[in-house]
Amino acid sequence: MRPSDRTQGATLIVSLLFVMLILAVIMSVTAQVTLATRRSSVDQDAIVRAQFAAESGAARVQARLRVMGGLLSSASLPPDGAQVMSDLAALCGLSSLPAAADGATLCTLNPTTGLNSAGTGVNARVSLLVNAVNQQAFLEAGIAGATPEVRSRFWSDLFSGTQGVPLNGDQDASTYTVSYGLKPLAVIRDSATQYRVTFEVPDVVVTGRAGAATRTVRVRSNLPTLNLLVSQPSLAPYALLTNHHFNSAASENSSDRITFTSRTLFSGPVHTNQQFMFQGKPWFGGAVTSAGCPAGSLGPQCNAITKAAAQPGAYFAGTYRSAADMTPSASAPTECATGDTACAANPSIAPTFAAGVDWDSPVLPLPINGNNQQAAAQAGGIAIAGNVSSLSLYRDTVGGQDVQRVTFTTDAGGAPVTTQLAFGTDRRLRILAPDGSWQDATRNPDGTFAPGTPAAGFNGVIHVSGNVGSLNAGPNAASGAAIAPFAGVTLAADGDIDITSDLRYADPPCSGAHTRNPDGTVTPAPCTNLNAQNILGIYASQGNVNLIRPGNGKATELGNNPTIHAVLMAGQGAVQVDGYNTGGALGSVNLIGGVIENYYGAFGTTSGDVQQTGYSRNFVFDPRTLAGLRPPYFPTAETWTVGLYDGATPVAEPRLRGDTVSTAGNP
Repeated sequence: MRPSDRTQGATLIVSLLFVMLILAVIMSVTAQVTLATRRSSVDQDAIVRAQFAAESGAARVQARLRVMGGLLSSASLPPDGAQVMSDLAALCGLSSLPAAADGATLCTLNPTTGLNSAGTGVNARVSLLVNAVNQQAFLEAGIAGATPEVRSRFWSDLFSGTQGVPLNGDQDASTYTVSYGLKPLAVIRDSATQYRVTFEVPDVVVTGRAGAATRTVRVRSNLPTLNLLVSQPSLAPYALLTNHHFNSAASENSSDRITFTSRTLFSGPVHTNQQFMFQGKPWFGGAVTSAGCPAGSLGPQCNAITKAAAQPGAYFAGTYRSAADMTPSASAPTECATGDTACAANPSIAPTFAAGVDWDSPVLPLPINGNNQQAAAQAGGIAIAGNVSSLSLYRDTVGGQDVQRVTFTTDAGGAPVTTQLAFGTDRRLRILAPDGSWQDATRNPDGTFAPGTPAAGFNGVIHVSGNVGSLNAGPNAASGAAIAPFAGVTLAADGDIDITSDLRYADPPCSGAHTRNPDGTVTPAPCTNLNAQNILGIYASQGNVNLIRPGNGKATELGNNPTIHAVLMAGQGAVQVDGYNTGGALGSVNLIGGVIENYYGAFGTTSGDVQQTGYSRNFVFDPRTLAGLRPPYFPTAETWTVGLYDGATPVAEPRLRGDTVSTAGNP
């Protein structure tokens, strides 16, 4: 039976209503899903912004530590030891430093409050750092108007301990909160010329917020404990250091300059307080620095405190170029004659600075006396009054023991007196008695030695208040060792020191010479024995270190191609060859060590590139001195430095390189 039209219409209406209901349900569900998705996206965006904000706060702390490292890289203090001691005492909160032995802790510091101060003006507890880093260094770091008060606030905030100082900020509608400060721990005396301020680099905890979302980021320090090293650095770690870069005062007055040529091959650090001159293609394997003081300006116009007269630059075959005018750059300058197109492709003057060059380095004043060495010799070394006609250093065997011999002849009483001493690895002195036996040596009140007990200890320093007429290796002069493998010795004299024989280490750190290859590159001498411990320092505080050439009429003399293993220093004079401009060519002085001198002493003369008289230089730098091995009580720089160290290793800046831990808050 066929359904009626009324029934069909009702069915259609019901079907439409049902479809509309289904569509309404679908639209409702879709709207709820969309709303939830939008809600989730908003929450996720807030969490991401909170995370970025927290990481920005951690980056801000790292940037602050990076600024600290950059500032300390230029830190130096005037040659005023009393002021340095006063500033160290103030850091401890004391009026003066207590007397203490080497290695002693002078004071402990409060890690909670650190060195912070709520007062205005300059905080005395950070005056050392305020004095060490000047306003110009702050300007170069991007901090303008860095008056002493501003610098004081920077260092006080930096070393504010656990309490820290707020370093809050905002970014992209989000904020971060962080308080941070380094935790100072103690001041330690390493020696009379070195002090350490130990401090802890704590973790950084930053909270980032965006809306209701929070994220906490913790960044751990890569090196949790570091040191500020306040020291007068040793002058031993230089291949060459000159105060005046001239042969003599007369040469400086006439501007007769020393020239570095293609035969100049230095593997270690080279510094002058004046200006260099280059010809050809000299090679420098170590860092090269110049204070830029013009001829005649060292002293009131150009010194460790002020460099008003300084002209950062160098001479190229007689033509002066300021650092700003060097081409193609101040770090790799070359020079060509005008119109020399061939030279443009292969410059005729092109020094190689393999480890960089600085034309505006601080002045490094040399000490003017040997008082520190004399005091050390009187306290625990060998102090010799008057002149010494002969002093022999050589390796020997006594009673089956490997020893370092020290034999010297004086004539202070009008008649020659010879004293023969020896010491072994225990550094206890023995003396050759009148009966020919070796006995323990006791030190008399006047500094002389006699058989007796207990045996005197030896700290490695020999001081002569006059001249040393002949420094030699005694019976080992021809081919043996002057310095035993365990021995470290510094010979200091107020007057001249004449070297009259080869002086060799029993265990040298390097061998051979630097080699100029056919393609112009340089192969440095191999230095593979860097664990060797024997070392010699020779220091003439007010005289010259003279190398006595053959034919000079002395009882003992150097031969051709002599070998000298030592760090040589003439504080007021020069390291030079006596009679360098007479006789014939004598080969090369084969040095392993370094030379520090007031004037750049002459070794010989040349015609073009051909040696005419005296010696040429074959100098190999002793890299052990850069690693901390120095002749005992060797002279230090007059200025004090402040540097950042991890133990004995320099550090550019405290680094937050450890693990990063993020914790989400509830949105």
